[in-house]
Amino acid sequence: MINYARFRECLLFLAVAGAMTLPWGCESGNTPQNPDPEIPADTLLTDAWTYIEVDSTKDMWGTFDDPDWLRYFGLAVADLDGDGYQDVVSGRNVYFNPGAGMTGNWQKVDLGQNVDANLVYVDGETQYVLAEALPDVLRFPVLANRTFGPGEVMAAVPPTGHHNGQGYRMADVLSGNGVDEILYASQGGIYQLVPDGPAPWEATLLTPDASDEGFAVGDMDGDGDLDLVSGYRVPGRDAEVPTVVVWWENPGDGTAPWAAHPVGHTQFATDRVEAGDLNGDGRTDVVVAEERYPGLEPDATLWAYLRVDTGFVRRAIVTQFSMNNLDVADFDQDGDLDLVTGEHKGEALTTQLWLNDGKANFRMKEVDRGKESHLGTQAYDLDNDGDLDLVSIGWDQHRFVHVWRNDAR
Repeated sequence: MINYARFRECLLFLAVAGAMTLPWGCESGNTPQNPDPEIPADTLLTDAWTYIEVDSTKDMWGTFDDPDWLRYFGLAVADLDGDGYQDVVSGRNVYFNPGAGMTGNWQKVDLGQNVDANLVYVDGETQYVLAEALPDVLRFPVLANRTFGPGEVMAAVPPTGHHNGQGYRMADVLSGNGVDEILYASQGGIYQLVPDGPAPWEATLLTPDASDEGFAVGDMDGDGDLDLVSGYRVPGRDAEVPTVVVWWENPGDGTAPWAAHPVGHTQFATDRVEAGDLNGDGRTDVVVAEERYPGLEPDATLWAYLRVDTGFVRRAIVTQFSMNNLDVADFDQDGDLDLVTGEHKGEALTTQLWLNDGKANFRMKEVDRGKESHLGTQAYDLDNDGDLDLVSIGWDQHRFVHVWRNDAR
């Protein structure tokens, strides 16, 4: 059984002392590195992109409900009309892909309720859009002719300080049977919903005190099931600025809560989190993008935590303006994982691709600038041409929905 008193003491050391090697391997090093290796030519070119403005009139949550300053957090991608092209879901809107080069009109359909739609799943022969209006979790059936049925409340999850949650995933964490569960980061931690049967679905708290920001899914201990990685809200410290990163061990038997294990710490708030093998050693590493509020200085860091025998080694990839965006994928198709992020603050507002040399050394390629992103820069093959495109939404520039078409193929 996990010793929670010792665990919290360890996390408090991480939060207060910063760089430290702890007795049970919280972190084995944290010296930032700025390598400049000789990197082989890309397998797939990544320097040709076409920007597409999907929407420039998107409303925000506060247009319809309190608080009046609140924007939408949701962003999902799926082929909702069966035409072979991926459509975009964000907030209360669905944007249908026009196909071909994707430069035509993206038909905008309103779900008819003020919800923050953020996931899509299939149950039997019916596709559903999932949305938060916390504490309510609703689903909207996808009907013919690009229409949707009314929203049905399926579950209850506690609201956050920003009303709706900023972390959401679907993953098979419960049984390993290929059926995905719904995971929502909210007040108190990450909740699991099993989309099986009529309402109400039970909400199970898997990870007490996990941040309500982004979280990652990955097999952290190599035992064949999926674990979670997130920021941790150390009791007694500022809950809005979690600076401790942990991974949560899936017990594999459906029980909760899950035991937490330290990954490391950040300097500022842990915002977006991803997991994957960055250096090809067969172990799952962690990437974290920091948030800065109000974000007027370029002092937020994109961190890589590389798994070693004694814990994790922290490496700084870049320090710049607040990054509330992150995704991990093989953009150049050379067999390793690359990173993509975007600046949420600053004058340049660059959208950035960080190409991996296979050993977790990254070099930046600028995709675009001048488009603010928040919970965006997500990688999908939107036009089914074999390369990864990007989709993003804004906060300061909340009216915009962005797509960057990858012209590699």
